[in-house]
Amino acid sequence: MKPIAYPYQLVQERGTLKCFLLALFMHLLLGILLYYGVHWQSRTPAGVEAELWDSVPDIAQPQPVVQPNPEPVVKPEPEENADIALQAQKRRQAAAAAEARQAEQRERQAALKQQRQSELARLQAMANSAPTTGGVGNRAGTGAGAGGAASPGYADRVRRRVKPNIIFTEEVAGNPAAVVTVQLAPDGSLLSARLTKSSGNAGWDNAVLRAVERSDPLPRDENGLAPAKVIITFMPRE
Repeated sequence: MKPIAYPYQLVQERGTLKCFLLALFMHLLLGILLYYGVHWQSRTPAGVEAELWDSVPDIAQPQPVVQPNPEPVVKPEPEENADIALQAQKRRQAAAAAEARQAEQRERQAALKQQRQSELARLQAMANSAPTTGGVGNRAGTGAGAGGAASPGYADRVRRRVKPNIIFTEEVAGNPAAVVTVQLAPDGSLLSARLTKSSGNAGWDNAVLRAVERSDPLPRDENGLAPAKVIITFMPRE
């Protein structure tokens, strides 16, 4: 027996269309998600910029530096100049001291001269009221005074006192004599000395007068008083 053939018919399952539509929806949804997911990850995020503001601190303006005025440079004086200044100061001091001594000496000499003049006037008054005989000496001279007659050797004693003080180095012809009159106070102080007779040599005359002044005071006579006047002769060679 020959089998009976039936025509093929598709078996329709229940819910097939519904499942198909659901699957299509899911694929579309998945595609949409994939699309947005890819674009979202590839998009560069916009950068956020922020500016920070803060108050700017006040910067103090630098004060100008005041430069002090430079001190004047004092150059040290050379040692030589200091020595010269010191020597000049010493010379000035020495000159001032010498001038002071000279002034004091002049005052003493003026006072002594006045005293001698007063004593001389007194002695002359005594001699005029009571004259005495003068003693005669040797060739050295004579002397007389208010204290009485001078001893015979008194003028020679005065000459010997004065002779060492004569400073004379010139050569003279012969042996000229210079006669000097000396006036004395009773204590032997020199009141005056004058040239009574020149020797003819001015150098010798001046040397004798200076020697008499350097010999002040002169010695007293034997009675303890000096005669008021003595005349003495001085010669270079004796």
